[in-house]
Amino acid sequence: MWKWAFGCVIALIVILIAYVMIQVTAPVENANESDALATNKTTFNVKLNSTQVNALADNYLTRLQNKQNYSFIVGKQYATVSGSTKFLGAKVAFAVNFVPVKQKDGNVLLKAKGMSVGRLNLPATYVLGYISKNNKLPEWVTINQRKKTVLLDLNKYSKKQSVHYAAKKIDLANKEYIFSITIPKQ
Repeated sequence: MWKWAFGCVIALIVILIAYVMIQVTAPVENANESDALATNKTTFNVKLNSTQVNALADNYLTRLQNKQNYSFIVGKQYATVSGSTKFLGAKVAFAVNFVPVKQKDGNVLLKAKGMSVGRLNLPATYVLGYISKNNKLPEWVTINQRKKTVLLDLNKYSKKQSVHYAAKKIDLANKEYIFSITIPKQ
């Protein structure tokens, strides 16, 4: 009788080892494989505060500038571009206050609210016209001096990148900025 019991235990151990070996050596099933093939991009949101937006803008402007000195600072009421430029041979300081507005297509429209050159307050149309004529701007930045706006066309910017950027929320008062980033799968 003990021989039968011993034989059953040995058979059970052999079957258990065979089962484990089959499971271990079998290919891994990827349940999300069909889902991954159905979507060809991944999208996620990035939430930034004013300090992070300022650091991001500073990093970009540092790479963009060539003998020019601009800074971009997001405050409680305005996003301010300040710097200096040559005007009639003299170095002149300027500041432009904008209210950023998220557009439906994810672009950012900067509406000019105040401009000064030195201590003079000048009309926005004049200063924006001077900036657009005398500075090499990226192709995704469009100045409309009649409407007193600067369009940051993130869709156009994204065309030359491997990712797509879009503004989802811009809230100066609460220092909250949310951008959507879409990465295509290749």
